[in-house]
Amino acid sequence: MRQRLLVGMVCADAALLVVAFVIAAFVRFGDHPFSASVLAQTQGRGLTRIFLIAVVAAVLGDALVAAILPQGPPRPTYARGALGALFTFLAITAMIVLLRPYYSRPHLFTTLAIWIVLVLTMRLVLRLRPWTERLVIVTSAESIVRELDATPHISVVGVIDPEASGPLSAPPPDTVLTVDLSARWSREVTAYVSATSVAGREVRPLNEVYEEHTGRVPLGHLSEGWEIETSLLRKLPFLPLKHAVDLVLVVLTLPVWMPVVALVALLVRVVDGTPVIFRQVRVGRRGELVELFKFRTMRADAEAHGARQATGDDPRITPLGRFLRSVRLDELPQFFNVLRGELSLIGPRPEQVGFVEKYRDAIPFYDQRHLVRPGITGWAQVRHGYAASEEETIEKLSYDFYYLKHMSPLLDLEVLGRSVWTVLSASGTKPRARPSAEEAAALELEAAEQAQDERRNRRAKRMD
Repeated sequence: MRQRLLVGMVCADAALLVVAFVIAAFVRFGDHPFSASVLAQTQGRGLTRIFLIAVVAAVLGDALVAAILPQGPPRPTYARGALGALFTFLAITAMIVLLRPYYSRPHLFTTLAIWIVLVLTMRLVLRLRPWTERLVIVTSAESIVRELDATPHISVVGVIDPEASGPLSAPPPDTVLTVDLSARWSREVTAYVSATSVAGREVRPLNEVYEEHTGRVPLGHLSEGWEIETSLLRKLPFLPLKHAVDLVLVVLTLPVWMPVVALVALLVRVVDGTPVIFRQVRVGRRGELVELFKFRTMRADAEAHGARQATGDDPRITPLGRFLRSVRLDELPQFFNVLRGELSLIGPRPEQVGFVEKYRDAIPFYDQRHLVRPGITGWAQVRHGYAASEEETIEKLSYDFYYLKHMSPLLDLEVLGRSVWTVLSASGTKPRARPSAEEAAALELEAAEQAQDERRNRRAKRMD
């Protein structure tokens, strides 16, 4: 399915480039690009070479996107289209420098502008069409199957027990065989998966499919935590650049956010009194303690009886604090944490020390989220929102792990865009629309505990 999508999008983008090239010729020269009149206007040099260069560059651009971003649901996305257009432009520029063909700058730039509009419009039309990925899943994790089947764009048409014996029928047409790599397979199931793959049918890991469609990592199916560390090792060159971009952005936008900080500080002082700034020690990168700054949004005695998580309708929150939370203005003082090198603009949110100790005991690999600088906003915040309970906090962790595995400039841009929408729509403290959050979180925790028990049993068997 993904191969057909890739080939189809490459062909469609190349065809749209041809259309854009012809339209731009009519706009610039008043005729199609291979006519005698265009040949006369270009002094006999014509546009054939730059036309071939543009088509080849479009194919190369889509191929580079597929190589850099191999994962993703089988559906065209705007981000991939825009990135493909950027790579196409860079490829055209490189080939012009190397081959030095004749070209008309106004015609070429008009072509690219029309092409980008056509590419994004085509993706808009394709995304309006209903689509579903049909799965046959080899797993014994019933909770994962239920979650996937309830996810939009997925239809689970069959489930196979990993330890099944006896003959197994071939997967139905147009289905993807999804296999649980953490389960122990019987000889018959192993042969079945191998035969399906050899027959040219698509076979994919369960974790990968789950992450693509939910934006989360199934906590109960992290084998030994190596998935996160291995992914981060590949992104080590990106981390210093990410930190440098954070500092540059905060410094450059200082004339914008500093007056807002002063205005909000004055408002909190007048309406809610002192203290204006709420300070709290959180756990940062590599487990280091970080003093986090926020505008106070609760009563001054809110934590007189100890720290506890805030809920959307928490009576400790003041009316002004509720507004500041809804538009996330209470987070503005954390720009100073970014300047001090303690936070990033985007990353997993830093957690309180007491909660970290609790989750470290309950959740395997919890400390993996401390491998990078925590952020002012993050994937979990824009996909889940405020956590109103320990169960929802555990659910948010599965989003944090997804960010750690797939961290990239494009994902950061998506988080930034969603964060801007959260501010504009004042949806920072609205309850989640998903009705079964507690149930899903409980299932996730149960799966994590079961996986931990299974690992202990396997270790015990090896020792025996």
